[in-house]
Amino acid sequence: MKTHGKSRSSKGNDARPVDPPGIDEPIDAWERSRSGVRNELEELRERIAQLETEIDAIATEAHTAVGTVPGADRIETAKDVVAEKRDEIQRLKSRLQEIEQSGKGDR
Repeated sequence: MKTHGKSRSSKGNDARPVDPPGIDEPIDAWERSRSGVRNELEELRERIAQLETEIDAIATEAHTAVGTVPGADRIETAKDVVAEKRDEIQRLKSRLQEIEQSGKGDR
């Protein structure tokens, strides 16, 4: 085959470029995507559990400080820290719920 005076072979330049991984394997790519979501869900659950454990430890420490002079400062600090951790837990639970609900729509 000739194009503008040059011969073109049926091999070589007419070859289609290689697709990125996952293009020809949508099921495999989908499984990898689902695996990533499962990992994110698990990480969120672990972080929530960790924060709840930290709150319990702070509450226990604050309880032992009740009735002591430096204890009043520790209790105020503990309240602030617990409030921050509860805010983070709420944010993480909201994110977890969003991911779980978006996953239900995919099924």
